[in-house]
Amino acid sequence: MLFTHTSGYLLALVAYIRVVTAHTNLFSVSSDGSTTNPTGLYIRPYYQHHNSPVRDPKSPLFLCRSEGMTTGAAKILPIVAGNDLTVVWHHNNVSPPDDTISPSHRGPCFVYMAPMESNGQGYSWFKIYEQGYDPATKLWCTDVLRENHGKLSVKIPTQINNGEYLVRTEIIALHDAGTIGGAQFYPNCAQITVTGATSGSPELYDISEVYNATDPGILINVRRGVSSYKIPGPPVYSP
Repeated sequence: MLFTHTSGYLLALVAYIRVVTAHTNLFSVSSDGSTTNPTGLYIRPYYQHHNSPVRDPKSPLFLCRSEGMTTGAAKILPIVAGNDLTVVWHHNNVSPPDDTISPSHRGPCFVYMAPMESNGQGYSWFKIYEQGYDPATKLWCTDVLRENHGKLSVKIPTQINNGEYLVRTEIIALHDAGTIGGAQFYPNCAQITVTGATSGSPELYDISEVYNATDPGILINVRRGVSSYKIPGPPVYSP
């Protein structure tokens, strides 16, 4: 077989496209179940097509997949406590063929909240949602997301303080997690304003400390199949 520079370039390009389209990004959030809000409107910071994973849970990028938090969202989404926050993930765009995340990239999903004034730093985060692996259906959260075209609805707790919050969504793809550094983290943050809540005191965590590279839910070989899954990180806040 004749291997030319052109054919080599094409093979490399195909490989690159496959890698990129395997990734995912938070595209929109809403308080009414809508999936058509303008892309990136409430997301902080929002970088179009920035869908590559974070590999190190101790990296500064692990917070919101950004080098820094100096840029705010274009707008802050108002939502009433007890109502659902709907988040939507996609590969690269919101067109129907875009299927959220590759079928091979299976793993759990999480949602955290932190008071806006914390800027996500230090012990400011509490978890409000987690979904891992369901042995009964043999489905991961990512499988359910793909079935729902990237849409996930999460209830905002009623027993928290009113005010502005960062919401951190996260998917962990475990297809290469059989070795340290193989897990792929896809975190993104959005900005919301909560009203109608009663006061509450959830236990707070530092997002840079919620996982270690050797945790059972981070270092795991899912290629062989699993019968159960130990969800990493803190428990979901339950007043």
